[in-house]
Parts: sequence; C-alpha cells; structure tokens
Amino acid sequence: MARMSNLQLHWKTACSIFFSSFIAGLILLFLVGHLNFQYGSFDPSQLFSIYLPPFLLIIIFSLLLTLWGLKRLSKPLSQIEQISLALPLLSAKKYQQARLLLSETSINNSDQEVIDLSNITNHLINVLDQLDQHGRLRNQQVQIKNRELRKERDFIKSLLDTAQLIVLTINKKFEISLFNDYGEKITGFNKDEMLGTNVARMFPASHWTEANIHFNELLAGHQRIAQQDSELIDKNGLIRQISWLHSRLEHDNQQAVILSVGLDMTDKKEAEKRIVWMAEHDPLTDLCNRRKFIEEFEKSLRMAIRYHHQNTLLYLDLDQFKDINDTSGHRAGDELLILVARTLKRVTRFTDLVARLGGDEFAILMPESDVDGAITLAKKVIHELSTIQLEYGAVQHKVSTSIGIVHFPLQDASIHELMGFADLAMYQAKALGKGNFHIFSVDDRTREQLEARVLWKHRIEQALEQDLFVLFYQPILELDNNKIEHYEVLIRMRDPHTGEMRLPGKFIQIAEQVGLIQQIDHYVIKHALKQLGLLQKQKPNISFAINLSGLVIDTSRLLPLLESTIAEYQVDPNGIIFEITETVAVSNLQQAKAMMQAIKALGCRFSLDDFGVGFSSFNYMRELPVDIIKIDGIFIKNLDKNADDQLFVKALVDVAKGLNRKTTAEFVENADILALLRGYGVDFGQGYYIGRPQPDLLNTLAWSPPLSS
Repeated sequence: MARMSNLQLHWKTACSIFFSSFIAGLILLFLVGHLNFQYGSFDPSQLFSIYLPPFLLIIIFSLLLTLWGLKRLSKPLSQIEQISLALPLLSAKKYQQARLLLSETSINNSDQEVIDLSNITNHLINVLDQLDQHGRLRNQQVQIKNRELRKERDFIKSLLDTAQLIVLTINKKFEISLFNDYGEKITGFNKDEMLGTNVARMFPASHWTEANIHFNELLAGHQRIAQQDSELIDKNGLIRQISWLHSRLEHDNQQAVILSVGLDMTDKKEAEKRIVWMAEHDPLTDLCNRRKFIEEFEKSLRMAIRYHHQNTLLYLDLDQFKDINDTSGHRAGDELLILVARTLKRVTRFTDLVARLGGDEFAILMPESDVDGAITLAKKVIHELSTIQLEYGAVQHKVSTSIGIVHFPLQDASIHELMGFADLAMYQAKALGKGNFHIFSVDDRTREQLEARVLWKHRIEQALEQDLFVLFYQPILELDNNKIEHYEVLIRMRDPHTGEMRLPGKFIQIAEQVGLIQQIDHYVIKHALKQLGLLQKQKPNISFAINLSGLVIDTSRLLPLLESTIAEYQVDPNGIIFEITETVAVSNLQQAKAMMQAIKALGCRFSLDDFGVGFSSFNYMRELPVDIIKIDGIFIKNLDKNADDQLFVKALVDVAKGLNRKTTAEFVENADILALLRGYGVDFGQGYYIGRPQPDLLNTLAWSPPLSS
C-alpha cells in the first residue's frame, strides 16, 4: 500500500504540473489570438495553420515541464517518504531501523529543508533512544532495588520470626501492628487474633499500670528505652515470666511507634527457684538443710527477743542409726531418713520449721511455744517415729530418737550456744535410754558443762585474736627406707598467763559446739602451709598431714582459702595431706566425696583417719577418693599381744594394697609393734616410739630407734 501511494502521489504531481502548464499555455495562446483578432487581420482559414504549432509547443512544453518537475521533486518526495516511514518506528522503539532509513535520505541530498527535517527527525530519534535507555536503566535499578528490599524484608521477617524473642510494635492507639511467629508460639495466639487489638491483653492488670506509664512516656519522647519484668497469661491460661524491653521508634512521617521485645524467662526463673531451693534444702528428705535452718534460727531468735516471745528448739538424734547403715547399707538408711522426715512434717504445725542438719540429726523450730507444747510435740514425735518399721531384706528396723529441748531467748545465748545447749540436753536424754527427751535448764546438772563451755569459748576466741595457738609436728616414719619426710600437724593452745600448752582434747569439741571450729581449721591451714612453703624450698619432698574437722565439709570457704594460700606461699600441693575421720566422712558420704574430689583437683592428697572404729566397713575404702588409710590406734597399741588385732590389721593392709591405697599405723609404742607392721607391709608408722609431737621438725631425715629401746 505504501508503494501504491507513492505512485499515485507521483502521478497526481505529474498531472498537476502538466495540466497547470498546459492550461497556462492555452490561456496565453487565447490572449494572443484575442489581441490579434481585435487589432489585426484574422483569416479563419489560417486558424489551424497559425495556432496548431503553438498548441503543439504548449503540449510539448507542458510535457517537458512535467518531466522536469517530476525529476526535481521525486528525490525530496522519496526522502520525505523515508522520514514518514521512520516516524512510526519510533513508537515501536525501533530506533536503529529508523536511523537506517534516515541515513538513506542524507546521501546526495541538496534540499536544505529536507536535510533539516531529517536532522530534526534524527535528533528526535537520539533523544527518544536516550530517554528509552535511561528509562530501561532506571527500571533495572528500580528492579534491583526492589529485589534488595524484598531480600531485606524477607531477612528481617525471618529474623523476627526465628528469633527466640517476642517482637511486637504498638501504635499511638496502643494497638498491636506487628507480631512475630515466636510470639505466636509463646502466647498461643496467632497474628490474626493479635493484630489490631489492644496491647493491654499482653499484661495482667497488676503489671499493666507500669506498662501503660512506660508506653505514654515513650510516645511522648520522655524516654527512649524502658525495661519491665511482667507476667504473661497465654492462651491456655498458663503464666509465663517475660522480661520486656520497650523502645521508641520513629517512621519517616515522624509518627512514633513502640517496639517491644520480650524474652521468655519462665524456664530461667524456675531454674533459679530450683537452685535456691536446692541450696536451702536437703536433697534426700526435702527438708531444710543446716544452712537454711541457721538462717531461720537467727531470724527466730531476733524476733523472739524483739517481741518478747518464747520459742523452742527441739534437737533430734536417731538412736543407733549407724547400725542400720552397717547391717543393711546406705540405701536402707536413706529410706529410713525419708520416712522420718515425712513423719516429722506430718506431726508438726505448719508454722514449725523442720530441718535435717546432717546424718541422722534433725531439728524443729517451734515459734511462740511454751513448755507444755514442746513436751507434747516431743512425746508425739517419739511415739510416731516408734511406729515406723522398715523391712529391708530379712532385717526389720525400728526407729527411736533422743530429743534435746531448749527454750529461747535464754540469757544472751547465741544460736550456736543454743544449739550446744540442745545438744547437751539430747545427750542427757540418751543417758536416760532410747526414746526419751530432756529439757535444758541452766539450773540443772548441765550448769557446770555450760560454764565450762562459756569459759573455753572465751579462751578459743582469745587464742584466735592473740595468736595463742601453736602448731606441733609429729614425725611419721616411712617404713621401707627408715626416712622421715612426713609430719602430722597438731594444734596446742598456749595459756597466756602460765605458758602451759593445752591439748586439743580440751577445746576442739567445744569449738565445734559453739561454731568456732572452722576458724581453727583455717588458722591451722594458713600457718601450716606458710611453714610448708618455706621448708619445701630446702626439702622438696617434705609433706604435712593436716586434720580437718567434721564441719569443714559443709562450707564453701575451704576451697578458695586453699587456692589463695597455696598460691601465696608457693606450696607444692602434693605435699599437703588432709586427714578426715572415717566417722565424719561416712556420716555425709556424698558431700564428703565432693569436697575431697575438689581439693584433690588442686593436687592435694587425702588420708582417712581413725579407720576401723567408725563404721567398720571396707567398702568406704573403695568409695572415698583417699590416698592413705590411717589405722586407728586401738588396733595398734596392743598389736604385739592381741591376735585379733593382728588379723584385722593384716587383712586391712591387704585390702588397701589391692585398692592401691597406702597405710599408716598410729600409736606405734615399741619395737615389736614396729616389726610386725613392717612384716605386714604397712607403709608408714606414727607414735611415741618413732617421735613425739614437737614445735620444731627433726634435723635429719634418717631415723634410728631410741636408745631406751
């Protein structure tokens, strides 16, 4: 159609030129003929011959003019046609094809107007092409930016949904506008249920007031961040503990919103409660432990003094409990302790405090009680415990208890002194036989014991303050090489007036009863390790055996003290041997094992003292992480005369060697006993025959028998 239109255009142009020139010629010819007809002679016969040649000339001229016009106009028309064909290509964004069409119009073109039109069209193509390229580039950039924004949005959404935090945003109307997946998990509510609802539903009424204040302050710009601990009631009605952090966020339109991030602290709070509970309770019986009991006892004494109330302490000790452990084992003993604890909880008032102090010792605190009430409870406890029967295997165990009762406040007595009074009363009850109780009174026969205890308490405190304790060292002989590189550290108290050295038997038990034994333990450890550190610089193999009291296994102060003292005096911990009695270790076996393992981790060693007199079970030799077994002197002092002692000691040494434990025999009083011990393979010997305790160490490593032997 475009080609046909082009031919038609040329044909119409040719016809227009031809007829225009032909009509102009005829008009001119007509005017000449008319003038000739008016002013000259006119011969009609000559009309044809006169006008025919001009007519033909007019036709020829018109044809020539038409041909010239066509030739003159065909090129511009063709170029205009090319331009007209290029313009539609612009709308289709075919800029390269349009340029090709325009390039044809620029060749051999002399028409300035066409050239200008072509240049304008070409410029238009370039502008449109640049705009289109710029648009495509901008579109690509926008698409890239959109993809990046989508990735960021997906990342943030994934972060919000996977973070183990409740995340929500709150608008100025306190409506929830964002709620993450973890929030759904914790609360049980889905997004559709939460979005657009008031945030007050996330807080109980008791905590909403605080949250409301924080939100208003944040929206007003008075705060940037606010922290709050609150409860949250989930969809199932369960209470969860949430720690909230509220912060202020501002959009581009300056409309502030609140971002609230909640950390679920429920499990942590429960774990903390459990840890606190475990720290204050006996894991076997679920009763309060000694630590919690002492704390509550102090409060009870203070309240009784302040409000002039009369309270009562009942101190219970099960009669012959160790026989159950020895005959049926610790599992039977544990079951019996659980039954005793349940019985005590059942027969006491809800205001009374029942505690297990350790081993088979229990205590009951009775607030606002009189003598009759205490006696009634004591009788009830004795009766109810007597009904317990534990069948373990073929053995049936019955329970009885002795109870010491003390009313307080009692003069100016402290809780340790009151517990000592209760302990005295309990032993008075035991003296009356099984299943009895005794009420402490400062006017009864225990008055002398009380006065003696107060006196010795004062002396112990004075010795600690004025450094009146003195360390003595008793040599321990290594039997296979006759060398002495090992000493037991013993304590004496020097009288500040007479200079007399008092033996520990006079004050150690009282120190335990009045709560000063740990201070003595720490005194001995510090001074002994200081001396050991100095000696090890000249005698690297020297070692000290240091006795630990029964209460030391209940304290957490021992391990830090050892660590700091060993570091301070640069002591080789392998030279430290702690001695703990079999009775103390077995009375609280698990706690003793834990304490011993912790101290052994420092590099120290352990010796089990007085072995054979406490629970008489070789099983403890295997259970406890000890390095040395110290045979009690009761089996050694008559060893040269008593065949039973010889049999026991030999068997004990054989078992110890099988368990890779070394053995020490104390109370070695003569050469015959020493010879027997060498024959049995005992590793160490200690006694007056080898050497008496002295404030100084021996000058030589080699040992020789005393001349008097």
